Amino acid sequence: MNNQELLDRDSRVICQVYQRDPVVMARGEGVYLYDVEGKRYFDFSAHYSSCCLGHAHPGLTRAIEEQLRVLVSVSAQFATQERIRLAEKLLEAAGGGYDKVLLGCTGSDANESALKIAKSFREGGTIVSFWRGFHGSTAGSAAATGKAEVIQYHPRIAELLPSGFIHVAPPYCYRCDYGKTYPSCKFFCLDFIRKRLNHDGIAKVAAVIIEPIQAAGGVIVPPAGYMESLRRLCSDLHALLIFDEVVTGIGRTGAMFAWMQTGVQPDLLVIGKALTGGYIPGSAVLMAKNIADRIEETILHGHTHSAYPLMCAAAVATLGIVQEEGLSENAKLVGERMLSRLRSIADRSPYIGDVRGQGLLIGVELVKDKGSREPDFPHALLLQRRLLAAGLVTELESSERLGSSVIVLHPPLVLSSQQADEAVDIMEGAIRSLDQDPSLRRGPINEV
Repeated sequence: MNNQELLDRDSRVICQVYQRDPVVMARGEGVYLYDVEGKRYFDFSAHYSSCCLGHAHPGLTRAIEEQLRVLVSVSAQFATQERIRLAEKLLEAAGGGYDKVLLGCTGSDANESALKIAKSFREGGTIVSFWRGFHGSTAGSAAATGKAEVIQYHPRIAELLPSGFIHVAPPYCYRCDYGKTYPSCKFFCLDFIRKRLNHDGIAKVAAVIIEPIQAAGGVIVPPAGYMESLRRLCSDLHALLIFDEVVTGIGRTGAMFAWMQTGVQPDLLVIGKALTGGYIPGSAVLMAKNIADRIEETILHGHTHSAYPLMCAAAVATLGIVQEEGLSENAKLVGERMLSRLRSIADRSPYIGDVRGQGLLIGVELVKDKGSREPDFPHALLLQRRLLAAGLVTELESSERLGSSVIVLHPPLVLSSQQADEAVDIMEGAIRSLDQDPSLRRGPINEV
């Protein structure tokens, strides 16, 4: 059965709540995906950053197969060797700054847990989060999300969102929401948080939740000194600092966790996606003993598959492989190589406004012209489609609400320098095709 026939079947039986690309994927190997007609693609989405070891990694596959023959599913009322091993491995990987782990199923679930923990530990208070941030699709995590999607703006569905959240501007220096320029701004955006809390009469803040790098917001990388200043703000407010490292964790940015590169350790560290290599759903929240002691008395939080042995075994194997194969360092080195080449391409293109990122998390922002920095939504979509047609799977974060158009690249951490060069060659060709075709600068775009 060919690609179109399968797409037709998919349309008949699947509720299409995600935008679907016109490709049916059949298998994966390493950094590559293959569709049902045999075409090969570089997977620079890596299942929304979760597939950190690439597809069909032999070590992870073997660990999962072995666990299937031992113990797969048992309720969380029982301790298992697998969950003990995972918690110990996570605490060690996090550098010894945490004491206990709460295991979950998804990133949304883990962020929901972290918000409950903060509310309980601080005995109430407002949650501060950031525009363009994404923390999940459950009620609390969606309320913390500042990247407006259906649950935020649909008048009937939005009723599900809890109160007690405020959103503020992130450190998006390329297009500052306040029209400031770094470093002369002296972190005006953080000072504004204090002013908003004061003028809104908010006397108590339970926590501030932030992604060390906003991925779904368009790969927004905070400038030097920002996180230290945010940490001081949290201390002044007696608020917990939550780092949502669902995307940035497990080697993605060139360190096991992105907080290690900032020098700022959060009170709660949230992990998901790549924790299990993306093969089995799983997540975790790391915390100090004093926080754990308090919430053990007040919170009952869990799901049927929280901490189930198959997930724990996959996560232990993933952490071991990342460390043994030096994948954090590989992400750092290959990412620097890609950033250098992409910035060189941007210098020659009138429509690539910015290239930014850290490790193997990179954003390429399209604009109508570099002077105005006005987002170029239709051509960003066209570029993504041309990249897919050329064999490169990417993500597009582009909308009027975001106020930007960014192609996001976060390939598996096993990506080699040669593979990275081949993928950048594809990008360079696609970008050049847009730059050199003046007809694409006039009127609506109809090409798919």
